[in-house]
Amino acid sequence: MTAPSWQKVLSTLAGARSLELYARAVLGQPLDATPKELQRLVDAGLLTPEHAVADGLFKEVLATATAPTPKGMDRFFRDGRIDGLPRAGQDRTDLLAHLAGRLLPADEELGEPEVNRLLATVTHDIPTLRRALVDHGFVERRPDGSGYRRVAEAT
Repeated sequence: MTAPSWQKVLSTLAGARSLELYARAVLGQPLDATPKELQRLVDAGLLTPEHAVADGLFKEVLATATAPTPKGMDRFFRDGRIDGLPRAGQDRTDLLAHLAGRLLPADEELGEPEVNRLLATVTHDIPTLRRALVDHGFVERRPDGSGYRRVAEAT
């Protein structure tokens, strides 16, 4: 049997009588319920068909609940880091602009170690991200590689 949805569990417990009966079951008290009331608790997964408290129900319900789909820039991040850059197109440009504005200070030249330290906060693939920022014009690199500066238009 699959775990009931959190909505089914909560909607059942929202009824005062169902909540009272479930509390009685948890406390081991006599239920004194009609067959219909008991079936409602069984259907919600709160009680087993034998009318015992369903162990682990809340863990199961929480485990099956899905997280909302991230929107905007958040869709490129997992646990605060990017998995990789979008292959091409506007998504790639938008993400690079976001990262340049978020990570690199305006009007300040940084050495490669400082740039790498900042990029490491969002990716494991530092060289690819640094190169993409330069190639897409969000960061300028000195010809000798001694310094990097965010381009003023990148916000």
